[in-house]
Amino acid sequence: MDSPFFYTDIVTGPAFIGREKEVSLFCDHIRSKRNILLYGPARIGKRSLIQNALNRLSAESYRYTLFKVNLFNIRCIEAFLLRYTNILFSYFATSSMEWNTMLKKYLPQAPYELDENSGKPQLTYTTKELLTNEQIVELINLPDRLAKESQTNILIYFEQFQDISLFDDAHRFFKLFEKCMQEHTRTSYIITGERKNAMDEIFEKDKYFYRQTEKIDLKPINRKTFADFIVKGFLKAGKVIQPEQAETIYNAVEGDPWYTQHLADICYNMTQGYMSDKIIPKALQSLINLHDFLFHSIAYGLSKHQLRFIKALLEGVTKFSSADILDRYNLNSSANVNRIKEALTKKEILTANENKEMVFIDPLFKLWFAKYFFIK
Repeated sequence: MDSPFFYTDIVTGPAFIGREKEVSLFCDHIRSKRNILLYGPARIGKRSLIQNALNRLSAESYRYTLFKVNLFNIRCIEAFLLRYTNILFSYFATSSMEWNTMLKKYLPQAPYELDENSGKPQLTYTTKELLTNEQIVELINLPDRLAKESQTNILIYFEQFQDISLFDDAHRFFKLFEKCMQEHTRTSYIITGERKNAMDEIFEKDKYFYRQTEKIDLKPINRKTFADFIVKGFLKAGKVIQPEQAETIYNAVEGDPWYTQHLADICYNMTQGYMSDKIIPKALQSLINLHDFLFHSIAYGLSKHQLRFIKALLEGVTKFSSADILDRYNLNSSANVNRIKEALTKKEILTANENKEMVFIDPLFKLWFAKYFFIK
């Protein structure tokens, strides 16, 4: 029998649990033409939430046209807007004539021309000059103009939005984009990213798109809800796991949905009838082994001071200003601690919680450090 646990793709249907409030909130925002901000560590459930919300909107006959734009391999404004435009044009135009007509009608200032030699129409950049502000605004406004003329609601779904920060003139682009966004009435934006600290930099520190987006927080799924799901998953195959054991699985990875599903799956595959308590540590060891090379590679790139800071954190230190702590962990000075925090934040290893204390982003990486790296 196929495993009842899902961690390799988007989760929908009965396997999608614990996010009903977030789905309802998402749908309400889209129907009200609001922009959505949804970010957090990789595999926390962003894509699953979005897919389930879009499925509900479709079932309710809400009319929309979705465009997904992934920025993971884009490093400049010009490359981004060229991809953006090609994605939009490819939906609204089919023939070369239609592409040329749209280009003249909607983008008279854009330095684009139609290339038909690649097998399908696509726009190419015709100059080595950078885009002017006027050209950028014209391109950013394209989806809303198309939405108004076609009488539809356009949803622009950005993945890896934080990568815009890597552009040479990112702040210029953010300012132009947020100004245009204020005037869009038929286009809503779903802005996602999986580098939490980088997204915090854009939306919390620099406050771009302030009051223009509705943030949906993906908090941990309730422990009992997840434990009940695990128990039912075992029962489907005639296997038995106790609720306390299911909660142990949840607690081992701090309720991270991806790791919880994966760990439950390993336990499921190791169980014949009734699950033994001895299986959980073996399954957890297998899960860690799968990620050992990645964790080792990341740790290899850390300085001695950064590793000492992490050790202190694992030993329960939350305040690093006292001379005793600085001396015990050989951290030199408070100024050096601040530099360490900044470096580990940029590496997306640690983040600040609501109490402004540094915590691990990845619970399994935290466990790996405690279990393997700082052993005596």
